[in-house]
Amino acid sequence: MDAQISAQRAQRLDALSAASDGRSKTAQLRDVFDSVERAIRAGVRYTAIIQDLAATGLEFTYQTFALTVKRIRRERGIVIRHSQAARAEARPVVGRTEEAPHPSSAPADNSGATPDQATSVPAVHERRMIAPVGAKLPDNWLTADLTREQKRLLTPAQRRARADELVKSLWPNPFDPVPPKRDDPA
Repeated sequence: MDAQISAQRAQRLDALSAASDGRSKTAQLRDVFDSVERAIRAGVRYTAIIQDLAATGLEFTYQTFALTVKRIRRERGIVIRHSQAARAEARPVVGRTEEAPHPSSAPADNSGATPDQATSVPAVHERRMIAPVGAKLPDNWLTADLTREQKRLLTPAQRRARADELVKSLWPNPFDPVPPKRDDPA
């Protein structure tokens, strides 16, 4: 008796999942996503796929369709190779790990993707410390001509003091007290 009730419940749930009235567009697209993905890989444009889906009662705008496809690909772990190549050309990678993933840690792929479409090992970006150039500030750093590296070593307070000293050397204030000279017999 319990097996018969369980079978009836399973049939009802299958009927609910087959009916598209109460389900979201994303859930309906997931049902036919393998066919959609094959069409995309064959070179069929999104607009043609959207029109074909609209003929079957599943209507999308272009943007909604593109975002939904992107989301489903992310859920299933599908990686498109040409986008990886474009990103790799945009910015150089410092280092990569070439280790293969452990077989037990590989995600189960139910999308029917071929092995060359499987996810690849992501690039690992390493931060390297910048080696000191060896620039040191001279003793007369307030008035001396400094190199670019030496100027970069200055703190904001040192930069202000250097600017004040430059202003004093170019436009002396006659009201500033003059320190007495020790070598001058007054």
